[in-house]
Amino acid sequence: MRQKYVLAGGGYCISAPRHPRNQLRPGFVDEIHIFNAEYRPLYTLTVLEKNLPLELVCDSHTAANGKLILEYSDGQGLKMIETRFVSADDRFVSQVELKLEGKTAKGERELTIVMWTYVDPEGEAVSLEGDSFRIRRMLVTANDYPPVPADIHWSNPDSKGARCLQPYFCEGGSDDLDWRHTPWFDKNELTTPRAKRPMEKPSPILPTARVYCGLFRHVQVKPGTPVAHRFEAFVLLKSKGFTYRSRRPDAKDENGWQAFWSNVPKFQCEWKDLEKVVQHRFKQLYLLRMPHGAGSMTSPAVCEGTGQFHQPISFSAPAIMREARWLQDPALGRGIVKVFFDNIRQNGMVPGRIFLTTQSNTDFYHADWGGGFEALDDMHSDRATKRAVLMAMQRYVKWLANNRDPEGSGLTDVVNHFEAGQEFSRRYTVIDEKADRAEGFAEAFRLKGIDASVFRYRLVSYLARVADDLQEKAMANRFLAEKESIQDAIRKRMWDDKAGMFMDIDPENKRRTGVKAAVGFYPLATDIPKGAQIDRMLEVLSDRKEFWTKYPVPSLAISDPYFNGDGLWKGTRRNCPWNGRVWPMINSHIMEGLSYWAERGNKKAAKLNGELLKKTVAMLSGEIEGLAEPVSCEHYSPENGRASRFRGVDQYLQSFVLDNIFRVACGFVVRFGEVQIDPVSDDMPDFKISGVSVGNKRFMVERKGSKQRVVAE
Repeated sequence: MRQKYVLAGGGYCISAPRHPRNQLRPGFVDEIHIFNAEYRPLYTLTVLEKNLPLELVCDSHTAANGKLILEYSDGQGLKMIETRFVSADDRFVSQVELKLEGKTAKGERELTIVMWTYVDPEGEAVSLEGDSFRIRRMLVTANDYPPVPADIHWSNPDSKGARCLQPYFCEGGSDDLDWRHTPWFDKNELTTPRAKRPMEKPSPILPTARVYCGLFRHVQVKPGTPVAHRFEAFVLLKSKGFTYRSRRPDAKDENGWQAFWSNVPKFQCEWKDLEKVVQHRFKQLYLLRMPHGAGSMTSPAVCEGTGQFHQPISFSAPAIMREARWLQDPALGRGIVKVFFDNIRQNGMVPGRIFLTTQSNTDFYHADWGGGFEALDDMHSDRATKRAVLMAMQRYVKWLANNRDPEGSGLTDVVNHFEAGQEFSRRYTVIDEKADRAEGFAEAFRLKGIDASVFRYRLVSYLARVADDLQEKAMANRFLAEKESIQDAIRKRMWDDKAGMFMDIDPENKRRTGVKAAVGFYPLATDIPKGAQIDRMLEVLSDRKEFWTKYPVPSLAISDPYFNGDGLWKGTRRNCPWNGRVWPMINSHIMEGLSYWAERGNKKAAKLNGELLKKTVAMLSGEIEGLAEPVSCEHYSPENGRASRFRGVDQYLQSFVLDNIFRVACGFVVRFGEVQIDPVSDDMPDFKISGVSVGNKRFMVERKGSKQRVVAE
């Protein structure tokens, strides 16, 4: 099946299998994630008749209101409808309805529904609880990140009558959850344990063994009388010294679908692919949002993606703030910045990731905190939020100066190929041929990064305004002085007139590296470049021998000897290559820069901006692959615009596409607490968006033909 279904309810759990094989089987058979820890298999449902499994075939499947609805049949009149979803309080739910219909129905049938799974024999023993069972584990995560405490309770909670199956430690079995391969298949009848108690572990425990456990209930199905039951696996975040249990959601909106979409502006557009992409970006916020209250999660936030990215990550956080600012409720946008600066290290470093149980990791990413915070504040200005994070941001700026610019050059160092979020690039190997061998975030080299320097410039520029607004005059003056120093250093030292763009600097020889990386266009979004520099950058950007591929913008110039549009790096296709693939994050920053100069009258910037948006929408909308639903993958081919499907991560927030769409295609911008009409492209579709929230006001923006207007709602 081509369609991948992602289910989440705004809690700490998500069902988003990378390469699903079992989405059309009852239950949650493919992997699920509890925070960023993978767990598989959660459970499946088997229907027995006379102790033999029925062969249920999925006849149809569709998604509605954040739920997956599947219809099965056995060819003999039995229909089973499963409504599968994840609730806001982290319950993986399968609601099933059994009914007999059609000419092939046999009359009344006595059936048994079994909810079952297997677990490994390590850790705490399975607890048998009469009509349910549970396990408690510290779940191991990818890359040896801190483990996630999980307490999972499997049950049939809607009525009495379910009983726990007699569990078994068992050798053998299969990974596909086939009832015929379980230790229960060849028994005369299903048996139950004698008492409520934890399982007794055998001695010795075979490391290859599995623990098969489950529960069952008998049902009678009569023609014309459907039978409905609910099965769920309830996930608590719980271990010794750590407990989190969220509040039970509204029974009429368990997955928070209605509550979320009531908070989303309504967008309609004659360019239907654009309309689909806008809806998809809001849906990603719905799927990837997380509540606060557990461990380090001091505020609500949004994850970068699915799988190992199912956690807040600083590299993408400013871009996600810019997506979340379009929601009518600013809680998510404000929460993203607060959760990172609430967890700032003692030395002033902002953590690269937020974990639940500990923040002892050394991850760090350079990120555009200034751009993200400024954009959020333009729509949802809040003195309390600014005051809450200002002192922490000041500590972060000092940390950058002390640790990433110890000589006081005004330029910012990148010290390994991960912390700029752009590994496997000649940006780094040009100064250290072993730079791509680093596996962690320890210092491996020093490079004055153009992207890191621009991010620092944008942050101190904005903080100068924030400090002045909060009457912190001395602090504002310090930020202004640092802004001028950084601006002067980038202009004079990082500009390469021959190449026509800004470049990284090797701090050892004080020379530019000569590598044409797309991040060299990031200064376009600021007042750093001057007139002649802008013209040269636009010339290089639009050059088909440099960056203007069929689907721009590649992360590395075509003329570079290490350019590879297929993502091959030294003979291996890497997960995250930055040597020629197209990353939506880069496109967002470049479109922001083109908009900055288009609104100042640069016609070439306006033309490139419109073309780049069209290509970006084509990549994200699914149009290129003939898909009905959009996808947001990490990176794309510069030759054909196809996504990096091999990674299996296609719900990924790292760019600010909503900002780009509303600015370029819709021609409006939020400034000074109001919505302003300010076209930056000549080719704009008719559209209507209502419910645009700016402060405590809401607006409708509409374009029909040559007329565009803003109306207060």
